[in-house]
Amino acid sequence: MSFNRLPVVAITMDLQVLQHHHHLPVLLGGIVTAGALPLTIDCRAPRDDLDHLMGMVDGLILLGGADVNPELYGGDGSDPLVTAAPRSLDDNEITALHSALRRGLPILAVCRGAQLTNVALGGTLVADLPRDRPGAVRHRLAEELLDRPAHAVDVTPDTRLAQWLGAAGRIEVNSMHHQGIETLAPGVRAVATADDGLVEAFEIAAANLVAVQWHPEILWANDVYAENLMRGFVCCCADRTPAGRALC
Repeated sequence: MSFNRLPVVAITMDLQVLQHHHHLPVLLGGIVTAGALPLTIDCRAPRDDLDHLMGMVDGLILLGGADVNPELYGGDGSDPLVTAAPRSLDDNEITALHSALRRGLPILAVCRGAQLTNVALGGTLVADLPRDRPGAVRHRLAEELLDRPAHAVDVTPDTRLAQWLGAAGRIEVNSMHHQGIETLAPGVRAVATADDGLVEAFEIAAANLVAVQWHPEILWANDVYAENLMRGFVCCCADRTPAGRALC
């Protein structure tokens, strides 16, 4: 027996942290509004079911959170300005990422998720932007300000990101990060930059992977480009389901 269904999107997270995040209902609401069903996966503790779970879903979102462990990119593990996530969170999300890539799932990585994706694919990070790469752009604003734009980015035309946004060129984004991309991983393409030259987004278009430093999953309620980005991602996920295709 066959039946139609909406696309299911896995969202990896550290529930211990995000359950106190006052934007969590907005985040989940953005997935639903875009036309998908969210499947939240708590990755704080070690798990052995992630490849199985990736086989049950139509897309993956890697969320923001604590810093990526420096040892994963040759950084200083004793850096006082780095607050690393539990190593099991990094390991679990890297496992989910590679499983999703093998399966051809659309992937949206945001903030920490973008940084972890770059590291997992062979790139490196700036440990602390204000100290190590000071510039005119203020990248780390308070959590309560994530529902509004913080600074501009320039989006490269003819990219997967521009397709999902429905726009290229200059747009406004929100921001809450103190780390950033230093060296891009091999095989990925920078597709948005801030005015200080920092890479704000990269992608693997052939893999339907888009990684952004901002938080469209929160800004969507107040910004058409963020909403478009969520819908564009979900539309790629919907291509895997008969019912979902009707959304796009």
